[in-house]
Amino acid sequence: MYLIARNAGAGWLYVLAATLAAVVVVSALAPWWNVRGIEVKRRAPTLATADEPFEYSLEVRSRARLARHLLELEDRFAGDEVRAVVVRVERMRPETVGYTLENPRRGVYGGGEVTVESGAPFGLFYGRRRIRVASEIVIYPRIFAVAGLPPSGVVDAERGDKVESTTLHRGHGGEFWGVREYRSGDPARLIAWKRSARGLSAGKLAVVELAQESHPPFKVALNLDPRAPQEAREMIISAGASLLLYGLREGREVRPDAGPQRSPFPEEVTPDSILTWCAELQSSRSPDPEGASVEIRPSTRRTDTSRKPRPSALPGASEAQ
Repeated sequence: MYLIARNAGAGWLYVLAATLAAVVVVSALAPWWNVRGIEVKRRAPTLATADEPFEYSLEVRSRARLARHLLELEDRFAGDEVRAVVVRVERMRPETVGYTLENPRRGVYGGGEVTVESGAPFGLFYGRRRIRVASEIVIYPRIFAVAGLPPSGVVDAERGDKVESTTLHRGHGGEFWGVREYRSGDPARLIAWKRSARGLSAGKLAVVELAQESHPPFKVALNLDPRAPQEAREMIISAGASLLLYGLREGREVRPDAGPQRSPFPEEVTPDSILTWCAELQSSRSPDPEGASVEIRPSTRRTDTSRKPRPSALPGASEAQ
């Protein structure tokens, strides 16, 4: 345009060429200036569940005196990403943008990266800036309803095979254990009157001691083979967490094994500690299934509807497709 204006000698062409040049310069510099001085804070819940949507917000503020316009935000958080547009951001009036995260992924997160982008005012060039925003959140695995626990596989020393068994110890159950002298605090209903009559002259009473049944620990082996699809590993973790929670509610001692992991299973076992431990699980080598009550592993066989499924090697073992 400038060459045409120079050859033609038309003054209005110089004006047009200068205007076009100014538009290009402003388009190149304004987006870069527009994304500078931006602060972002995330307000999110501390707990959520995988694949269950939850709401959170971003607070956008400008540190500069002049307002910023037409900012595009891309937030990568909890395994998902969302996008939004902020029309105007001022220093004294921060803008809050609400989101709904549709598909959060299981895990423990310390924050996420927010990309601030702008093409204002003409959209010929774009400026981009990445900001690390801290916000801790734990995404629990999904939980399924459990009808009952599989039988516990324990070694019977006499028979040498795995059977469902329990052990008896002194308590207040229903089976007879023996007779002993009365102690302070023993319930009156357990007094053995015939035996007590013999020592009545000496002032001694006898009580019946009953047996109480106790179950062996409920051990769950989680096979998080890195060769398995991510969806299969997530299903294994969800199934394992569901069994552990059900066993805890039933008063059983639960012991999971997911192979080598960075975080050991917590000593104080509560529903929250179980779910947090499951949220941190990663793919690893296969655990030792010896002595496990149930092993959950990904299927390595191809689906064949013409054949019946084969029984698992261990009692109560199951597979996740």
